[in-house]
Amino acid sequence: MWQREQRFLERYGTAEASSLSRELDEKIPPALRETLHGAFVKAFEVVFQKGDAVIRKAGGTEKRQQDFMIREYLADQRESRRNLRAFQKAAAASGRGNVALSGAAGVGMGLFGVALPDIPLFTGLLLKSVYETAETFGFPCEGEQEKILALRLIETALSSGDALRENDRLIDKFFQTGRWQDRPALAERVRAAARTLSEAVVYGKFLQNIPVVGAVGGAGDAVCMRRVQQYAAIKYEKRFLLRRRIGG
Repeated sequence: MWQREQRFLERYGTAEASSLSRELDEKIPPALRETLHGAFVKAFEVVFQKGDAVIRKAGGTEKRQQDFMIREYLADQRESRRNLRAFQKAAAASGRGNVALSGAAGVGMGLFGVALPDIPLFTGLLLKSVYETAETFGFPCEGEQEKILALRLIETALSSGDALRENDRLIDKFFQTGRWQDRPALAERVRAAARTLSEAVVYGKFLQNIPVVGAVGGAGDAVCMRRVQQYAAIKYEKRFLLRRRIGG
């Protein structure tokens, strides 16, 4: 787990914008960036206010909790590498389904040159992926602190450089102490996650407004989803292993 975590931090900690991204950056109107940011803020707020229960119900939370209890029982009886890796494999299987759904939705919207209506669906799928990953390791996303963690995982996964490493450090500290050092408010983290997410997909959404060509931009949803799911799986596995060592 530590090796996968370090590979992720090294890969994205020094990530530079591609030549295509730099070229598109000059063509994207500032108004589009602000529109995207506002749309993601609204999408997060709607999901947290009205969609939490729907996401959990649709995602099969009860079945995932039962499967977790079985895996945990086996790990308690014999803490072998195979039994511990069962949690990682379950998270990966769940993640693949959400990545496929996200990619299909983004490409479908892109074929018709539609970008903004895709945002609520993409946001819901993104949170669904994080929630399901958390539940796979025995952490239900209930309460404000867990929602802040979900938002911070999204923000951190899509960050780079110093921002990535500092947020990663804050997440690890939360795992160890059970509280956030910077005492963030939920509304503040919604805006921060929405800003990072909108910047991560702005190039794809710009292209997605062009019929047919937009399918390429829509496929970027799956790339973004895969990156978030990969990071969330690493961090929840780390939290799970820490809990087994220190209890609680």
